[in-house]
Amino acid sequence: MSYYVARGGQQYGPYSEETVRSYLGAGSLYVSDNIREESSPVWTTIGQLFQVPVATPPMMQPQAFPMQAYAVPQRGVIVPPNLHWFVVLILSITWIFVFIWAMVQASFARKIDPSSNALWALILWTAASIALLVFDIQLVLGNVAQSNAPLALVCAVGVLICYLAGVFSIRRSMLNYYNTIEPIQLNLSGVMTFFFGIYYLQYHMSRIARWKKTGILTA
Repeated sequence: MSYYVARGGQQYGPYSEETVRSYLGAGSLYVSDNIREESSPVWTTIGQLFQVPVATPPMMQPQAFPMQAYAVPQRGVIVPPNLHWFVVLILSITWIFVFIWAMVQASFARKIDPSSNALWALILWTAASIALLVFDIQLVLGNVAQSNAPLALVCAVGVLICYLAGVFSIRRSMLNYYNTIEPIQLNLSGVMTFFFGIYYLQYHMSRIARWKKTGILTA
C-alpha cells in the first residue's frame, strides 16, 4: 500500500507505509499531516490512519532570505555527518578513509530514505577497489600475465560505475528528503556530484548539519 502526504498545500509521495512510519518516528512527518491512500481521494491525518494518539504541531514553513532562516525541527533527530569537506579531502590521502566516509554518508542516506541502495553500491565499490589494487600489484610483480592487463581496465570501469551509483543514490535521497519532508529547497548539481562526489555531498551535509543546530541555512 502506498500513500500521499500533504503539507502546506503541497502533495508528496507516494511513500510506502514503512517509509511513512520511518519519517514519523524520526520527527520529519507529524501526526497532524494529511495523508491518503494512493488509490483513494479521501484525505485523513496520519494520526487517524495509523492510530497514533499524540498530536504534534506542524513544522514552520521556510522563508526566503539571502541567508535563509528555517525553523530548527524540534523533533528532527536525523543529522547529517558534520565534517568539513576539506578535512575529508585531506584525510583521503590515507586512501582507506575515502571508503569509510563514503559508508558514513551512505548510512545517513539510508536513515532519511530507507529504500536507498547507496550503501550496497559503495560496499561493492570498496570490494572492487581492493580487488583491483591486488590485481594491479600482481600484474606489476609479474605474477599475472601481461595479456590480462585489459582486465584491469574493465575492473576500473566497474569500480567507477559502482562509485557513481553510490554517490548519485545519496544525492537522490537528499533531494527527495530535503525538498519534501524537510523542504529547504536543496539543489545538488549533477555535474558537481559526478566530478567531486563525496566531497561535494559533504559540503551540503555540513550546511544542513549547521542548520539543524542554528536554524540558519547558509548558501
